[in-house]
Amino acid sequence: MKLLTKSSLLIATLSLFLFFFMGIIFFQVLKNMSISDLNRELSDLKELVVDYLDDDMAYQAEVLPGIDSLSVKAVVSPERVEETFGDTLMYDSREDQFKTYRYIQFMTDIEEEVFLVKIFKSTTPTDQLVERVTLMMTLMVILFLAGIFILNRFIFASLWKDFFEAIEKLKQFETSKEPVILGEQDIEEFEELRQVLELMTRRLAKDYKELKEYTDHTTHELQTPLAVIKSKTELLIQSENLGASEMKCLQAINTSVNQLSRLNSTLTLITRIENRQFTEKEKIKLTELLDRHLELLDEHIDLRKIKVEKRYRDEGLELLMDQGLADLLIANLLKNAIVHNIEGGAIVLETRPGSLLIKNDGPPLEFNQEELFTRFVRDTRRSGNFGLGLSLVKKVCETYNFLIDYSYDNQQHMFKVTFLD
Repeated sequence: MKLLTKSSLLIATLSLFLFFFMGIIFFQVLKNMSISDLNRELSDLKELVVDYLDDDMAYQAEVLPGIDSLSVKAVVSPERVEETFGDTLMYDSREDQFKTYRYIQFMTDIEEEVFLVKIFKSTTPTDQLVERVTLMMTLMVILFLAGIFILNRFIFASLWKDFFEAIEKLKQFETSKEPVILGEQDIEEFEELRQVLELMTRRLAKDYKELKEYTDHTTHELQTPLAVIKSKTELLIQSENLGASEMKCLQAINTSVNQLSRLNSTLTLITRIENRQFTEKEKIKLTELLDRHLELLDEHIDLRKIKVEKRYRDEGLELLMDQGLADLLIANLLKNAIVHNIEGGAIVLETRPGSLLIKNDGPPLEFNQEELFTRFVRDTRRSGNFGLGLSLVKKVCETYNFLIDYSYDNQQHMFKVTFLD
């Protein structure tokens, strides 16, 4: 959820709760005020009724203005009733329904007789007034909230414009390019953010440059002595004056130098991938890429008598990535399937819409599955590798937001690469 949407929803929710409780209080206050007005009106009518009854006992309620109904009953009991106000339901024959009435009840003496008098006044006009006022207030609240919501979007978009520009520049920032430069801000917090971002990106660019120079220099400086050692070792191996023990030592040295050279190249390649130095992209047809690498590894496959089964269910699947990294990804997955296979085993290559599955026969892992893509974690039953192949595969997948999953079932290892858009 975006910041603007969340802030607008939060303001709207809090405002609704606030106006809801304020509306309840307002309604009760308005209701109490209307009841107080009715009570005062009934008290005034009481004086009018008493004077009227003193003059004419043959009373008629409709003769008295402001009275909806009047009840006068003679009281035999000497016990006096206090003046009280109350509400009651009475049937209205004109509208054929029951209505709520407010009444005042009191006792009065007329010609040495005691009468219980009740004056009734309909609350319908007052209730209708309260309902209309409440409806108007509700409409005003809705309009107010709508106005606040619209104003908030305009104000938010204006105030946070520089922030979103900074986000966009950070998305486009690459350590190999210039640091992010933002204009000066008139809001103190945004100005502080600008300074921090510029300082941070400058440091990142500087660290990247230093690391790149270090990697390049180290690679170059290591390759030169390794090449010298390798060439001198090969010359010594060709010498006819060496004994069997010396020859064995030289072959061990030559093997170690070759391994060290490959290790240096692989670690350098991982560093380049992590630093996103492979920026070229082109469309690569996956099935053609698989067939080409299978042809290159044909001798290794035949040597171990491995059967390869192709299940190309999506012949047109294409990848948009660097050609070198695509070769690296497929080559390492296929080599892994060959090296960790069994004699006379099988490899299954399956392409589906948006994914690639590579299965190979083989014994289960001798280490934790979670460590499979970690550098230098390898199967000790196989010699001659450094445990960097799958680490390279993982780095390539992370570079292009591919998902790679591993599972082992029915004596088969399975790697699934999902190519997300």
